[in-house]
Amino acid sequence: MARVSVAPPAARALLVLAATLTAALLAAAPPRARAAWVESDYPSSVPCGVTIPVEQCDPADGAANAACRDMCHYGGRRGGRCVAPGRLALVQGCHCRC
Repeated sequence: MARVSVAPPAARALLVLAATLTAALLAAAPPRARAAWVESDYPSSVPCGVTIPVEQCDPADGAANAACRDMCHYGGRRGGRCVAPGRLALVQGCHCRC
């Protein structure tokens, strides 16, 4: 007959405590940005080569770039991406390609 190894009660208590703390920390972590700015109605016609000012459109955020691309596609353009003030735009926002 095989023997079943059972951890001592103190080790089991530490494991339960570690799992509980991990779950609490994950629950308390701020949610990842999901490009909430795009939750409103899309514009029906997005001008070609124009940057739509959107502060939440972060060029480093994949979800924000996907939302910008989708918004530009919906507006009849070839996609788009988030841009920071600089060469392409004077403001941070979603820049739609022609």
